[in-house]
Formats: sequence, C-alpha cells, structure tokens
Amino acid sequence: MKRSFIHAADLHLGRPFSDLPEIFGITDICNNACLEAFKNIIDIAIKKSVDFVLFAGDNFDSEEQDLSTKLLFIKGLKKLADNNIKSYIICGNHDPVDLYKQIYGYFKFEDKYKDFIHITGVTCEELQKSYEEEDYIVHSISFKNSEAADLTSLLPEKINRKFNIGLIHCDLDKTESKYAPCSRENLRILDYNYYALGHIHLPEKKETNIIYAGTHQGRTKKETGAHGCFYVEFENNEIISVDFLPTDCVRFNSVEIDCTGFDSAENIFDKIMEVAKERKENVNLNLFEITLKGISNSYEQISNCENILEEFYKTTDFNLPDIKIYKINNKIIPEINDFELLNNQGVIGILANCFTENTGINTDEIYDNIYKTHETIYKKTELDDEVKETLKSSLMVDKEEIINRVKNELKMICKELSSTEK
Repeated sequence: MKRSFIHAADLHLGRPFSDLPEIFGITDICNNACLEAFKNIIDIAIKKSVDFVLFAGDNFDSEEQDLSTKLLFIKGLKKLADNNIKSYIICGNHDPVDLYKQIYGYFKFEDKYKDFIHITGVTCEELQKSYEEEDYIVHSISFKNSEAADLTSLLPEKINRKFNIGLIHCDLDKTESKYAPCSRENLRILDYNYYALGHIHLPEKKETNIIYAGTHQGRTKKETGAHGCFYVEFENNEIISVDFLPTDCVRFNSVEIDCTGFDSAENIFDKIMEVAKERKENVNLNLFEITLKGISNSYEQISNCENILEEFYKTTDFNLPDIKIYKINNKIIPEINDFELLNNQGVIGILANCFTENTGINTDEIYDNIYKTHETIYKKTELDDEVKETLKSSLMVDKEEIINRVKNELKMICKELSSTEK
C-alpha cells in the first residue's frame, strides 16, 4: 500500500525576523509570514491527504511564554487529526521537553486525539519512543533540555518488514557539537529507510534518505532561497519519491551585480531594479541584499553616497509591493590607469608587471600547470575515458580564455590593492 508523509522542522514559532531595517514598515508582514508558512504545511498535508506529518524539533524558539504561537501550533495539529492525519513531533534544543512541561496543560489533548498527536517526552513519558503502525514505524527521540550527546545510540534496531523512519534533531557529522552530534556511519548501521532530521535551517538532502527539512520560513539573510517541507511517498518499504515543497511567504535573496562598464550611480540603480524584477519569485515578499562588484568609473559617485540604500530609494521610482531591496553593499573597485599600476614602486607594481614582456613569466607554463591539475582531478573521479577526454579537449580549446582570465584576475587584485592604498 502506497503511503505518504510530510517532513518539516525548525518552525521556531515566536522567533522574529532579523537583518531588516525598520524604514520599510514590513515587520508585521515578516512576523505573520512565520505563522502563515506553518499554516501552509498543514494545508499541504490535508490537500495531499498524507498519512502523517513529522516535525523534527525546534517547533518553538525559546522558553519565553509566547502562548499564542503554542496555541496556533496545537490548533494545526488538531486540524491534521480532524482530517485523519497523524503527527509525530520531537523536541529540539530550542524547545526541549522541560519547556513543554512548564505549560504542560496546553499539551493535554482530548481522548479523540490520543492516537493522532504524538509529542515524544510530552504526550508520553519516554524521551525515546517508537510509534508502530501496520506498515511503518517512527523511531523518535527528544531533547530533555537544551543540550544533548549523541542521541542515535538510544535508537532501537530496525524493525524488518516495516518502513523505518528516524525522527531526530541533531548535528550531523559534527562530533564536537553540544546539540546531539550524529555520525553518518551510525545512521547507516541503523539502516532505517528514511531519516527526518532537524536543526539545520537550510533544506538539504545529505543522502538519498538522510534529509534536513530546513526551516519552513527563512528569517535571516543567511537563510536565503526557498524554504518549506519535504513530501515523501513510500511503498513496500521503499521510497518512491522525495519532493521539496516551498511554504515560505517571504524570501531572502543575495545577489552580486558586476558594475564593470557602468559610469554613473543612475546606471547601477537601473541595473539593481532590473535584476530584482528578474530574480523575484512567487512569494508575498522578496527581500534582496545587493552586492556591487567590478571595476567601474562610478566608484567615486557610489562611494560618496552617505547611505546607498536611501539614495537608491530617493532617486528611483522603485516601489513594488512584493520586492524590497533591504541592503546594498559597495565592493566596486575604481578604474585605475594601467600606467599607474605598472609604475607603482611596491608589490602592486611587481604583480602588474608579471604579464608584460621580458618579465620571465611563461604563460604557457602557467597553463600547463592548470592542465596537469585538471588531469589529476579527472583521474581521481569515477568518470569514463570518453568523458575525461572531452573535458581535457575543452580545456585545450579554452587555453587563450584561461590565460586571459588569469591575467584579468591578477589585474583585479592590483586594482583592489591600489584602491585600498588610496
């Protein structure tokens, strides 16, 4: 019989957004996004008629008594149960079992929910609990407090003839972590069919069946790109499919813009607007951090802006409800005369002269070293001979481009150093 489930994690309900200036008046939109993204998980589960939902820890952000978010979480679990969908929840380092017990009355469910809502360590006494159904079993384990050693040592052996799921909040491959360091080898030894992990906020498939769901809604500039949950189908103890489904309403984006050739701030601001419109995605609000790079005559004009972001909004008509530029970083390098570089009496002059005539620098030798490095890499990879030959041939064709790229990189370094000196 084919079954399906949702794997979500790190809701951190009650945690505010960070890295946002207040001038935009978008705080309410962002804070509501966390709750809306949680509702999206519930709606997806119901729409897809999944059998159950896994929440892999850090459902709440801290010990603060933010009862409204806890009530909303409970309401979501009950809504799942009312649609015959079970939920299996573990407690992470931000919301350990001890936190739930401070407000234990909120997590006492009516009898009709006892077979549907399972919070390990809260709705049962055990910190490690295996929930066994007809054709699958969820092996779960919760944090008692904010730190934990390797929890996988407490998980039971695989139950044959069932689809085994490990529901764990852990730091995979980080032996020195205080937050349940977990060896990938230990997971392989357990040999469960699927590992639903929590703790890391970016969605990532570590292996085919070892997956971090990530947070459902990014809240800092480090949490860029789409966030959501995984929809998993399985049958006869085998995974059929694992699909990522976005749930976020607000999305952080980090974009670099090459300003080489632009001669005014106006040109650059126009490019920022163009890129933001091209890169926006289908969410309620796209937040962009822009980094300006390259060699440009606009360096002085941009650098003289007391606040580039404020200048951008003051001098443009950029006012789209679903896009906000929230930060602009200036990494532009000034256009510097080659003669000035070549005649520099310090290390800049030495570097700049490397590719001029009669310097003793052999560009063919540099290229040969690059070629040999690539050849070594190809030998170590599991590529067939035909693919290796194709790669080596393309490297030969691109010889002039590669040498020019080396020269340009060196020139860029010289100009960066020169602009720093000034």
